[in-house]
Amino acid sequence: MSETDTFLAKLTGGSFREWSREVVTTDPLAFSDRHAYAVRLAALQADDPLAEAVKVGFAGIGGHEVAVICSDYGFVAGTLGIAAAERVARAFVVATAARRPVVGICRSGGTRMQEGTPAFVKMLSIGAAISEHREAGLAFLSYLMHPAMGGALAAWGTQGQLVWASPGTSISVTGPRVVEAVTGETVPLHEIASEAALERGLIDDIVHPDVLAPRIAEWLDIVVAGGGPPAGSSRPPAGSPRVVASQEQLDPWRSVLRSRAQDRPSIESVIEAADSPLIEIRGDRAGEDDRGLLAGFARFRGVPAVALGFRRPEGRGAEVSPAGYRKAQRAVSIADELDLPLVSFIDTRGAGVGAEVEAAGLAHAVGTLIRELLGVRIPTVSVLVGEGSGAGAIALVAADAMIALEHAWLAPIAPEAASAILFRDTEAAAQMARGQAADVEALRSEGIVDTVVAEGPTVAQTSATLADAVARALRTASSMPPDERLLTRRAAIRSLARQHLTIREAPPLPDR
Repeated sequence: MSETDTFLAKLTGGSFREWSREVVTTDPLAFSDRHAYAVRLAALQADDPLAEAVKVGFAGIGGHEVAVICSDYGFVAGTLGIAAAERVARAFVVATAARRPVVGICRSGGTRMQEGTPAFVKMLSIGAAISEHREAGLAFLSYLMHPAMGGALAAWGTQGQLVWASPGTSISVTGPRVVEAVTGETVPLHEIASEAALERGLIDDIVHPDVLAPRIAEWLDIVVAGGGPPAGSSRPPAGSPRVVASQEQLDPWRSVLRSRAQDRPSIESVIEAADSPLIEIRGDRAGEDDRGLLAGFARFRGVPAVALGFRRPEGRGAEVSPAGYRKAQRAVSIADELDLPLVSFIDTRGAGVGAEVEAAGLAHAVGTLIRELLGVRIPTVSVLVGEGSGAGAIALVAADAMIALEHAWLAPIAPEAASAILFRDTEAAAQMARGQAADVEALRSEGIVDTVVAEGPTVAQTSATLADAVARALRTASSMPPDERLLTRRAAIRSLARQHLTIREAPPLPDR
């Protein structure tokens, strides 16, 4: 049994059923380097005339029937020749017709030089097939193994909604040997290793091959429609409402101070309270991964969703760079593509500040995220957990429903900053907090917040109550037809603050 066959047997528990074996390589260009390509092919196909650099087929992983694409590095370094590219493209076409997720294992030296430009342009057929598969709302996970390079990496190795890699995998379009030969520069291998790619947000996780199957199954349990609550979940879906609006007369300034306490719920504590795994979405795919913003796949009392929100380093909601908002855009796009609800958690001191973040496109990143949230047809729920300051917060406000903790707040700028602008010091911060309609009761009266959740004696209890509230809001939002849901969301946003408008009769235009 070959190395590839052994790997596939372990990954799929022996269930892999190969097809498209009739699609095989010839020698289209009568190519020769040190040896005739035809002679090399004959040697590689001596034991199996249908051998190629890619194996495709159906298999079961964790109870899910999937299409599998797997490079065979033993066949011309797993390169994409015409037949190999056709097999990959056919796999996506068949998976789309059968409405199956795809798991792609990419281990390749790139495009097969011996088949030249015809093989090079054949890459485009893979892109077309992946587009159709993803447009159909189907899941695709890419897994990169050492080495993952060239056209294969670009054409399909990087194109999953999630991209994972094995430890120590070299990931690069141009291999180090080619770079050194052409430019004279040596590429340090650690710079193109999967560990560096993860740090830069170019992949979503490093997963050892020994645990790949259960990790894939965990993801498919969330993203495949009808997966149901995970087996063994210790907490049933929420029944009777546990959300209680506080009857206490809250002081807005006291709420501002409480929102900055160390012991506050967070996106992570709510997901943990929901007894859910978190499968992260990392990076903006432009070379940055702002860890201040967390995004990933999770379940809220059995309801699958994509979650995104601000972490709380040092007990305060993170300031996020443009890369963080671009990662959020990516998460929104993935949720929309897979028809999964989206849950956004707001707790931030504000957007990042300074010339560097402005030069990196902060305004565009925030504005684009707002526009995308108001354009998706999936159910959306926003949760105001703590501080909601400035552009950082407003980026995640637009949703079908907003839930808020009783000591959360939302304002165009922090009270101290507002005081500094208007009074040249921070002494009037409490006055600013009380005068800007930023507290949750004011937000509810303005129609911004739909549900206020009382804060319990512990973070765990409050997080559990929030998990219940989120699940209930998701179920309500999901009950509406998508087009109606989108129109209702936009109409609600358009109506905000309308009661404060004064419409005066305009004077007649002068005659020309």
